[in-house]
Amino acid sequence: MKNQQTLFITGASSGIGRSIAQAAVEKGYRVIGTSRNPERTKDKLEGVRYVALDVSNPESIAQCWEEIKDEKIDVLINNAGQSQIGPVEETTMEKYRYLFEVNFFGLIDLTRKILPQMRERRAGTIINIGSLNGRFAAPYYSAYVATKFAVSGFTQSLRSEMKEFNVTVALVEPNHIASNIVPDFNCPEGSEYFPYADNIRQSVKGSMSEAESSKVIADTVMNAIDKNAPSPIYVSGGNAGLLAFAKRFLPDKVAEKMIRKTYGLK
Repeated sequence: MKNQQTLFITGASSGIGRSIAQAAVEKGYRVIGTSRNPERTKDKLEGVRYVALDVSNPESIAQCWEEIKDEKIDVLINNAGQSQIGPVEETTMEKYRYLFEVNFFGLIDLTRKILPQMRERRAGTIINIGSLNGRFAAPYYSAYVATKFAVSGFTQSLRSEMKEFNVTVALVEPNHIASNIVPDFNCPEGSEYFPYADNIRQSVKGSMSEAESSKVIADTVMNAIDKNAPSPIYVSGGNAGLLAFAKRFLPDKVAEKMIRKTYGLK
């Protein structure tokens, strides 16, 4: 019974994470969701227990684990993340390292803490929220793209690794989903890159008015959890299916041109 199972999700205070938490509550899960500042979290969902977590901070991860370690986690959803826009030259190494802490190393740290109980029970599900940018290298998103390519590879390797222990691992790659995440912009106006980087920023802002609701991703995640044998990767949102198909079969040069055109670059 789902009401006897516990789902733990990072970044549950807004956006995709909040939608997944809401869908899980509606399906009868006990839901534990993280927020950087649970006390300041607005519009808290009834039925969700909020705990503090900053995935960029190993100490915060350790403290969060201390708070939940006695829980039997049936489903882990690694959702928390951030984004950056900026040319490689203008993005400092500190910015790169920070984004990897948030989007990748924090995910691994938390997963490693929860894996032992799943392995010992020979049961559990892990869903990592990646991005379609984990297969499409969007320009001026080098830091973000690198983290999502890393999440994709990590997830696929871990999936195979856990098959002997009956722990299911899957990746969900959203595309064109309405979000309140504002990418960190790393490009001063005096930079030669600025007109192009700013064009990307404005293009992304403009597309949000036409983006799909995060409920689309929540439905995809819940569908993956409910399946007896989930697929390794799910793409969801906008024309994600078409783009994923095109990436598989189009020549790389054609795909590159298509991506640049999407972002208003020649």
